[in-house]
This record gives sequence, structure tokens and C-alpha cells, in this order.
Amino acid sequence: MVKRFGLLAAVLLGGCTAEVDQGSLFPTMALTGQPPALAAPAGYALDERMLDLPGLGQVHAVRMSRPGSTGTILYNGGNGSFVRTSGARFARLAAISGADIVAYDYPGRGGTTVPATVDALIAMGPALQAAYRAAGWVKPGPVWAYGFSLGGAPAANIAAAGGLSGLLLEATAADIPAVGRNMVPGVMRPFVRITVADDLKRYDYQGYAVRAGVPVLLLVGRDDRTVDAKTVTRFSQTLAKASVATTLVTTPGGHGDAMDAEDGRAAIRAFLMRTGG
Repeated sequence: MVKRFGLLAAVLLGGCTAEVDQGSLFPTMALTGQPPALAAPAGYALDERMLDLPGLGQVHAVRMSRPGSTGTILYNGGNGSFVRTSGARFARLAAISGADIVAYDYPGRGGTTVPATVDALIAMGPALQAAYRAAGWVKPGPVWAYGFSLGGAPAANIAAAGGLSGLLLEATAADIPAVGRNMVPGVMRPFVRITVADDLKRYDYQGYAVRAGVPVLLLVGRDDRTVDAKTVTRFSQTLAKASVATTLVTTPGGHGDAMDAEDGRAAIRAFLMRTGG
């Protein structure tokens, strides 16, 4: 039998095939209770609004800008993220980079009305870039896409639209079956086969990263059990074989800890300096 599941859910499937579809990658979610207010990092101004993506709908987006900054980071969170609950990550990224930060909510979250279909996800990367630039949210100077966890796929999709200086990928890899297996309790893994829905294969994370034609920084925590270091290392090797200038940095900690580690912060700063010229 085939069952569909959310990648962050604890699955207990015996003798089954678990199929990953677009609903697994970016499930429709709602914040419980009163949504928290989003505060800009110290020294930054906040602009929060709905942006039109012609033919797709509207997206809830924010820009955190700093006077004198010369670069812009287009941030893509994990599949459980909301803009309004990501303030701590934005603050860490701002402290590391000093760049402007632009972020958005996935379909079905924060007021974003873009449908959660594969076709919409494919079109969303180029449409987001165009909307950000039309809003004046991308200053002259270097522009990078940052993807955390399953946000790596939309970050690569944005980068493939062109005009970027680099792609930063934290705790992420294009091998969705390998990531899915990590969500299955170890005792059950021999009995569960992870597949990717045929329609979702058109949302080509690895292909986007290659077609972007920009340097890639891959960050992974050595204790990450969600997207483990071996999987990220294989991704790095695959990109390198496709002639992508790829840097892999392993940091202390687990999933989402790279920006808390000095090795991770130093790697991000060095990458931004190297690609920002």
C-alpha cells in the first residue's frame, strides 16, 4: 500500500511504501493562538506586506533593511516555518551578515494565497524574485538565496531564476527519500520504502541548484538526525560533479544549529565576502 505523510511527523508504517508529495514538503499550517508580532533585528527597519504574484496569488512577505547595507539575503525557512515565528533566526542571520533580509510565508500560511500545487511552487521562485525587485526590496549589490532544511528547494528555485551571487543551504539536501527515511523510527526503517510522487519530481531541487550557476555553501551539523551529514556530503559531491563551485562545512550541533556555531558563522561570513564582489 502507499501512504502519504508529512516529513516532520513521526511515522509508524510497517511493511509500507511512504510517498512524499508536495503536501509533505509544504503542508498547509496555521499558527495557534494570537500570531506573535515580528520585531526587526537591532538597527533594522521592518516592512511587512502582501505582495502580488501575477497569475499565482498573493504572498505574505517581510523585508528587514539596514541603512548602509550593500547586500540582500532572500530567506526560505523550513517546512514548519512561519515568518512571524522566525524572528530569532532572522536576528542571528542579520548579526552574521549585516545584509538586508527578505522572507515570506509558504502557501496556506500567514495569508499567502498561492495554491500549494507543484506548478505553483515551480513558478513561485521566479515570481518572488520579480515581486521583491518590483517592491524595491532588493538593493543594488549582491543578492543571495538562503534555504534552511526543506527551504533549500525553494531557495534553489529562486536562484535558478538568475541574478544572484550565491546560494546558502543549511541542513538540507535534494535526496528527499534519504531525508524521509530519517523521519522513520530506526526500528521501522527496514520495513518502509520512501518514494517521491511523480508530479513532485518536476520540482527539481538539484536541477535548480545546478542551473543557478552560482557558488553554493552547504552547512550541516555533525549531530543532525533530520538531514544527516552523510546525505549532505553526497549532495555536495553531486553538485561538484556538475561543476558547481561547492563548499561544505560541518559544524557542531544538530538540525538548525549552524548559525549558533562559530564555524558556521565564520563560513557564512567568508562565503558572503567571497561571492559579494
